[in-house]
Amino acid sequence: MAKVTGPLMSMDASGGFGGALVFGRWKGRNTVHQLVIPANPNTADQETSRNRMRIAAAVQRHVNLDATVKAGQTATDKTRLSAITPAGQAWNGYLIGVIVGAGAVNATAADGAWAALTAPQRTAWDNAAAALTPAYTAVNQTDPGGTTGTPATAGRAFFAHQYGLYIAGLDAAPTGTPPTYA
Repeated sequence: MAKVTGPLMSMDASGGFGGALVFGRWKGRNTVHQLVIPANPNTADQETSRNRMRIAAAVQRHVNLDATVKAGQTATDKTRLSAITPAGQAWNGYLIGVIVGAGAVNATAADGAWAALTAPQRTAWDNAAAALTPAYTAVNQTDPGGTTGTPATAGRAFFAHQYGLYIAGLDAAPTGTPPTYA
């Protein structure tokens, strides 16, 4: 974004110009940038990315509110994540990055691990997610075109939570048996 002095031969300008430029103020400075009309294609890949972010955001909200400790641990997941978060980053942004991964590699791996679970194992994860305080809830999902999709179960979100801790190096990879928190 360009910084400008005296845009359009005035001391201040705001709004569009000629359908190509937009003038405004940012942090007290006059700026000008190209007019961009956002597109929302709602393609299958776009909706998959949005759905992964919805699950990651549900995990982040849960970790932020959870005051319980995983069996075998002495600190909450938030405290454990804060301790390993690289300098200059917030723990929640780090967690989202770990859950999704560069090019969604971690989310894709978690999707595959979840798909490999049997129906009774998935039910066990759903039950464990419902028993947490606060409990996980289903995460809304969308289909291509932006239509309402089948929600991700609470157990799927809890599995993503545990998979994120695994990727961060804090726990072992999640299995068909969910962990307990107290």
